[in-house]
Amino acid sequence: MKNLRAIAITKLFVAALVMTLLLVGRAQAQGAGAVYRGTFALTQQIHWGKSVLRPGHYTMTMASIGNPAIVKVQNEDTGEGFRVVTAVREETTAGTSALFLQAKNGRASVYSLSLPQLGIVLIYEPTLAREPVLEARASQTVPVLLAKK
Repeated sequence: MKNLRAIAITKLFVAALVMTLLLVGRAQAQGAGAVYRGTFALTQQIHWGKSVLRPGHYTMTMASIGNPAIVKVQNEDTGEGFRVVTAVREETTAGTSALFLQAKNGRASVYSLSLPQLGIVLIYEPTLAREPVLEARASQTVPVLLAKK
């Protein structure tokens, strides 16, 4: 009898915990408190980490500038989204917000994201980011515009 009661109480507790986590997750997913929200447009397919971004309009958000940095990217045309994570960063307040691209295995790949408004450059491909300056001619940038709230 005591075992059945203990099991029932445990199930109730677990159900309450799951509901709490779901509600907290939904509140965070709605982008409340984002420290950065930007937009960019692509005219060609690029790779960012393991994700492939097709031509289109994108929105990106960062909930915090803590380490690791997590950027949520969403295709505005299709609704598809993904997250990219990095713990590699440099400090800067110079330049403009942009994605920096370089050819990797014959494909355009994001190697860094510059966000001077936040004082950081997030580095996703350290080997590409540190290539000699002579290779800079092969680099491309995609401007990132600060989104209006």
